[in-house]
Amino acid sequence: MEKAYFQYNGNNRVGKLIAKPTADALLTFCEQEPEFEQAIEQSGRSFDDCIEEIAGGFNASNPACSDFTVFKKAVQFYFPGATISYNMDIHLSGTVEAKEKKPYKKPEVIPPPPVSAPKPSASASKKLTLNLDDLLDF
Repeated sequence: MEKAYFQYNGNNRVGKLIAKPTADALLTFCEQEPEFEQAIEQSGRSFDDCIEEIAGGFNASNPACSDFTVFKKAVQFYFPGATISYNMDIHLSGTVEAKEKKPYKKPEVIPPPPVSAPKPSASASKKLTLNLDDLLDF
């Protein structure tokens, strides 16, 4: 996805505040999930429309929300029903070494091995017969 697509040209004050971090998040999601990138490209909707819709939800009774909420709304603007998840870590040492970013890789689903019936052993072929009278001794 071209970065140029994610340029906000509107004049909404809130839109100007949320546009850059939202664009960064959406670009990351496009790298992680090609189907999401395709949904944006085929939506026929602009990034300005996305930001305007999100920013329009802010008013005196709802003056702010978290970045997570903004990103979720942006994802759902292009791909209704999609959701996002987060992973946050704390580092008490005060310094965090920059980790090398690894591209997102979908977890591989490995089917369980086929279950085969156990082979009968030689002793399993012998039958044991019990008579109830043998068990009850009156």
